Amino acid sequence: MKRYQVGDQVWWARYGMREVRVDCPVCYGKLKVNLILGNNDQVTIPCTYCGMGFEGPCGYVTEHQYVADAELVIINEVRIRSISGGSDITEYIVGTPGRGGYYVDPKDLFNTKEEAVARSLLKLQEDAALKETLAEEIKASRHKSYAWNAGYHMREAKRSHESAEYHEKMAVICKSRSKSEPKS
Repeated sequence: MKRYQVGDQVWWARYGMREVRVDCPVCYGKLKVNLILGNNDQVTIPCTYCGMGFEGPCGYVTEHQYVADAELVIINEVRIRSISGGSDITEYIVGTPGRGGYYVDPKDLFNTKEEAVARSLLKLQEDAALKETLAEEIKASRHKSYAWNAGYHMREAKRSHESAEYHEKMAVICKSRSKSEPKS
């Protein structure tokens, strides 16, 4: 593995939960919606879903998603520790202008973007495989029985179903109220 120096620019294979902007699911980025009144008149109003009470609609909402990508960073600090047995451990702290530094695994630093993207995609696959085995590990736990797991998941499914029903009812109420509002 290549040893980098302070000031080197390298590609960092990143994987993790990040805030991502996605088109508003109500106005689809158009900043406004058409409201059809009960008498079939149409009224164009600003989208309040992506406006969130601020200075008006922005056309997007923020969600958290798992993202695998590569980022060009600068090595800010190199730490080399000698351990018993005569081997060394190299630690890197990287950063980008305007952001703080991050400790990174040397296995996640590369000379090319393509190598870093390949590593981050591998990390994504490894995480997905780990999540797939989680259910089996839970079942194998001596602390919780199959009956407990079944009860837990049935309770959570019921909670989610009740929540979905509530929000569907509220959406119907919102639609009916919007039909009764006067045209502006």
